[in-house]
Amino acid sequence: MRASTSAASPRASWARRGASARARAPRTRSAAGRDVTRRGLHRQPVALGETLPMDVQVSYFDDDGNLVRCEFGDLLRGKTAVVFAVPGAFTPTCSTKHLPGYVERADAMRERGVDEVICVSVNDAFVMNAWGNSAGAKMAKIKMVADGSAAWSKACGVDLDLHEQGMGTRSRRYALIARDGVIEYLAMESGQKYETSGAADILERLPLP
Repeated sequence: MRASTSAASPRASWARRGASARARAPRTRSAAGRDVTRRGLHRQPVALGETLPMDVQVSYFDDDGNLVRCEFGDLLRGKTAVVFAVPGAFTPTCSTKHLPGYVERADAMRERGVDEVICVSVNDAFVMNAWGNSAGAKMAKIKMVADGSAAWSKACGVDLDLHEQGMGTRSRRYALIARDGVIEYLAMESGQKYETSGAADILERLPLP
């Protein structure tokens, strides 16, 4: 892995939070090892070396067509994951560039040690499932994760106000590599730009098999 992190052990970080974490605001760890609680309206975006919010509820359809509701941490613990987020399903750049790039390169990412490739958007699970099916994401075994109420995006500090465009609250476009929930590489786009979070860029950050 080219990008490195100075964060403490993610397992230790999770253990310190304990079972009461669900009753508190989502917590993370800074690169300096300091616990940070994400509260209020002006959260800073997640950063390299932090542990992603693990107890936020999301949903997706599994390979058998069953609706699964889980905590995001269930998708990350003990795994190397590539997570990329888009402002909206079926939107132009997301549909013609961002998601197709990951569909094309998902197998190559797995060959380099990735256990999960996850696409996140502030849409409901039915929309995400339909979009993923139309784009070939199911065949590529990409999890199309619905952040329907933007809870995950807000906990990560990446929520994007697009009310003036009639789209409500959405997510900033980004991509990251996480090991056991700890961010080891992060490409955060500015606004809705698509410059550094594509699949080809992320693949370059993964070690050769």
